[in-house]
Amino acid sequence: MTGQGALSVMAWSMASPPIALTFLAVSMELPIFLAGMLVSIRHAAGTIADLLTPSAIANLPRKKTMLARLDLTMAACFIAVILVVLNGGKSTIVLAFVVGIFVIGVLEEIKSLMILEFLGDNLRSEDRMRVSYWQKAIGGAATIAVVLLLHQLSKDAPALTRHSLVVGFGAVCFALSALVVITLHENVSEKDAASQPVRAHSTRDFWRNAASLLSETWFRKYILVRLAFVLAGLSVPFFALIAAEAHHRSASGLTALVASSAAALLVAAPMWRALNRVSTRLVMIASSVMVAVAGLCLIVLHAKGLDHTIHLHAVSLFVATIAVTGLGSARTLYFMDIAPADQRIAAQAVSKTIARLAIIVFSAGLAAVAHANNVTWAVLVIALGSFLAIFVILTLVDAPDKSDALNHKVSS
Repeated sequence: MTGQGALSVMAWSMASPPIALTFLAVSMELPIFLAGMLVSIRHAAGTIADLLTPSAIANLPRKKTMLARLDLTMAACFIAVILVVLNGGKSTIVLAFVVGIFVIGVLEEIKSLMILEFLGDNLRSEDRMRVSYWQKAIGGAATIAVVLLLHQLSKDAPALTRHSLVVGFGAVCFALSALVVITLHENVSEKDAASQPVRAHSTRDFWRNAASLLSETWFRKYILVRLAFVLAGLSVPFFALIAAEAHHRSASGLTALVASSAAALLVAAPMWRALNRVSTRLVMIASSVMVAVAGLCLIVLHAKGLDHTIHLHAVSLFVATIAVTGLGSARTLYFMDIAPADQRIAAQAVSKTIARLAIIVFSAGLAAVAHANNVTWAVLVIALGSFLAIFVILTLVDAPDKSDALNHKVSS
């Protein structure tokens, strides 16, 4: 499982939709609005998968074959997009990006739901934590080594070919991940294999749960906190977009961004794990500050004409990736702290859907702002939204009780 997850981390790093495909889209001189809208398309696809597929996933007694098929299909999607980019006309390329990102978004969400089920069925809790950490560490280090090697091997090739090669190798990692999945042993009990299918949850049930939860104070507070993170969470694709706009003709542009995001994975996991033990609230504030400051620095550098080197953009993406990782872990821990045990599953589903809808709306709005004016305006909105998130956190998220922290320290 560690090897499979490391290959998956490599695949998503090198063929990352918010970074690599955005860079490819700008390299093909597609409209900035379309490049920004890739985020909305991907999350819309994920929302559809969330609503339609959970019961079907729960009904599968054996999941490793489907996981392998998902990886192979994603590899095929990325390869298809690259082939169209290298050989197609502009209208065909636009269609390939839209359809490709939509299909990838659906497959990505199905796989994320299925891998949670697979890990839960086959690994103990402490093993899941250990495996997850090593997947990120090995995958991040291997990604940096591979992209630097590809950079050296293809240094005489045109920039677009070099960018396509990085995405193509990510697709190869998806295929390798599928092969490893097939070799895994899957625990399937006779009871699970013979169990009756789980009844699918209807849309009516979903909205009934949503109405009930929104009437409760703790859930409304959690939703406000989660929505406050939406703009900060969009920092990675829009920081990548401003970098692509400035450096899409650079031979080392995509290599630098992929390496920086992979390096962020190596730093983020131990850093936030240590800080989360002190205070989840502190992690939220620190992450929001990092996004806001990185965004403002990007704007100043762009205004002064000093962002001529890709390494400055790579650093900003490094900071943003660490920050977004911290927000994700802190949000999960905060939810587990305040959600009643009997409402966690329903609350997670409803909050995830609400957050996705907000992401679709905000990313579309930022894409329109970037297209009509300049990408720096979208980055400014993200920076200001991150400062607003700090205010929301200070207002709604309770400070840790010193006695609780002391008890935690003693028990540790």
